[in-house]
Amino acid sequence: MTLLLAVSLLAFQSTSQSPIDPLAASRAEARVRYQKVELELARARLDTLTPEQRAARARLLEVLDAYVVRADFGQQDIEAGVRLPQFVDADGRRCAVAELLHSTGEVELVSAVAKSHNTAWIAELSGDARFLGWLDRNGLSLDEAARIQGPSMPNFAGPGDVLPPGTSAPDVPAPDVPAPSTPGAPRPNTPAPGIPAGTPTFGQPAPATPATPGPQVTGPFTFSDADASWWMWWEFNKLEFLRPNRFALDAHGGDDVGRTFASQLDFMRRTIEPTVERLLAHPDARLRAAAAGALGRMGSGAKVEELLPLVHDANPSVRDAALLGLGASGVREAQLPLMEIAREGKLDGKPLGRRARALAVVALGLGRTCGFDAAADGVALEVSTRGTPSERHELGLAAMTYALIAPSDELVELADKLADDKGLPMPLRSRAVEVLRARADSATLAELQHLASGARIELRRSAALTLGEYEHPLASAGLRTAQDLEKEPVANAFLLVSLGRRGGEAAREHLIAALGDARQRPWAALGLGILAHETPDAEVATALLAALAREAAAETRSALWLALGLTRDPRATDVLVKALRGAGEPGARMYVAQALAIHGSEEGRLALRERLSSERSPLVRSQLALALGVLGAREDLDPITAALDTVSEPLLQGQVASAIAFHGSGEALTKLAGLVAGDKLDVAARAAAIEGLGMMLSRAPALSLGGSSRSANFTLFPEWLVAACGTTF
Repeated sequence: MTLLLAVSLLAFQSTSQSPIDPLAASRAEARVRYQKVELELARARLDTLTPEQRAARARLLEVLDAYVVRADFGQQDIEAGVRLPQFVDADGRRCAVAELLHSTGEVELVSAVAKSHNTAWIAELSGDARFLGWLDRNGLSLDEAARIQGPSMPNFAGPGDVLPPGTSAPDVPAPDVPAPSTPGAPRPNTPAPGIPAGTPTFGQPAPATPATPGPQVTGPFTFSDADASWWMWWEFNKLEFLRPNRFALDAHGGDDVGRTFASQLDFMRRTIEPTVERLLAHPDARLRAAAAGALGRMGSGAKVEELLPLVHDANPSVRDAALLGLGASGVREAQLPLMEIAREGKLDGKPLGRRARALAVVALGLGRTCGFDAAADGVALEVSTRGTPSERHELGLAAMTYALIAPSDELVELADKLADDKGLPMPLRSRAVEVLRARADSATLAELQHLASGARIELRRSAALTLGEYEHPLASAGLRTAQDLEKEPVANAFLLVSLGRRGGEAAREHLIAALGDARQRPWAALGLGILAHETPDAEVATALLAALAREAAAETRSALWLALGLTRDPRATDVLVKALRGAGEPGARMYVAQALAIHGSEEGRLALRERLSSERSPLVRSQLALALGVLGAREDLDPITAALDTVSEPLLQGQVASAIAFHGSGEALTKLAGLVAGDKLDVAARAAAIEGLGMMLSRAPALSLGGSSRSANFTLFPEWLVAACGTTF
């Protein structure tokens, strides 16, 4: 029997037979993982090893195999619900790495580690010269040692601090947290790429409000198992790949061309500002909100006085947009009032409430990217550590979002403390975990591994996502081990996409194997697409094409189409073009259009343009226009604009207006300015056109808030943060 077949059979037995007891189940699970690692070690290339190293390595693999067959793995009764590593357990059982060390006579080293770092992950031993020397003599890499190491088996009956699989602790505000705004209240509409209203979502209810660059909701945001579908994750992460063409944002003034361009851009801003400024007093809140955001983003210090009164507007969406617009201006005149609001919750002596304070902190983060000075960092630190517990919770979330937009050493240090504080609410601790991606040291990696293996599902999910962003050579091994053992569906899914972010041959093989599991297939596919996005990988594309040829489930096929688009493999072009022409469901064609936009081939662009002229669904037409906007070909601007005449639904008109903004050309700017000045569009679409102007002429990087939701545990976001991430700021 081959080792691979043995692993498969053992995996089947461990999941299909009722275990005698929990410890027996854990032992079977550990054997599956160890045998999987043995297979990885057996397949490793040994070209760089000396004969002596190869011989030593072979002896160690024999020891490891005997250890797995014996299955007398370590047990822990330290903390319930935790996958805790132990070099040596209370009864003297050694972990796999300690067993290998012991077999070569390294008794003293085993004893020293057990005494000083007994629950350490291998990352914490990566600076130990004795350990590194032993690895080198025995032909093992540090990454392989990290894979060999596994957590001890839990050996107690108590459930510990664990949530049931597939659930999350509710984000219940403290008693003094004000209630969310009334559902259905007017909100800024920016129907750029998101889930458009009415989009079929594979049996899930459509969003109640129009799409934005991130999901937008009214009322409290709640998470359910249905939201664990891959498409919900995609909505919070897709703008990493579906990027607008940045009009003039990358111009530099270091030479004559740059100065000339910057001068022209300032002229365009001055020309458009009066039209936008007049809309600040419009009776429709949607236009006031869009105008406030756009005017702020154009960044004139002289216009700050026009925006400040809107911070007191009767409509919450206008207040929010004014605050974020002030931040995106990047000018000193806006920084000072935002600091006052963040500290006191007041402006000119008038109270504004906690939501305004939180958004002011986030706005300071936006401003920090384009002109605000370091005093903004100090305010974010200050407000997150004082006040009532619920104030510290809300403002702490805002400070952590600030840190994801504009990280500083002090804010990352604060995040480390917040993540470790067991007395804090889970949403705050989880957001703090995500800020730790800014580091790259072994100690923090080990901390993230402990969190990814801990009892709290919320922290496991956030750590899983953060490990995908963590720039450390051992992060991939930690992710693979965590994914081997993770049973909670959402955390398991997040581990798969994070493996794609880390990349590398080992992650690729792990994800290709996961494609064989129907439950994991959409996530494994997306992970593979991300893995191959920056570095072309023909093997990834081959695996995805084979999986697509076998797949019957409509939802999974859409994930596979997106994954193929991410790979940008030439073979994907024909498959995606045929899918665009043949997919029966509008929602499926929407995802194919996004895949073709990401793929970026000329043939795909022509197929999108052809389909735009024949597509019967207004929803899909708006998404085809958006895909063409992302591709940004000059000759496609007129067909994109013409699509406005073929959709009557205001929200879908807004999608097309956003597509014009994503096109990013000077001609697109001119068209948007004309749409804003005229009366051709419905209010919602006109608001989207204004937002588009603001995005194109912004001094701050566009979509910074959407970027802060990338690799984030969106299941714990409060409503105000979901709304903020759903803007183009």
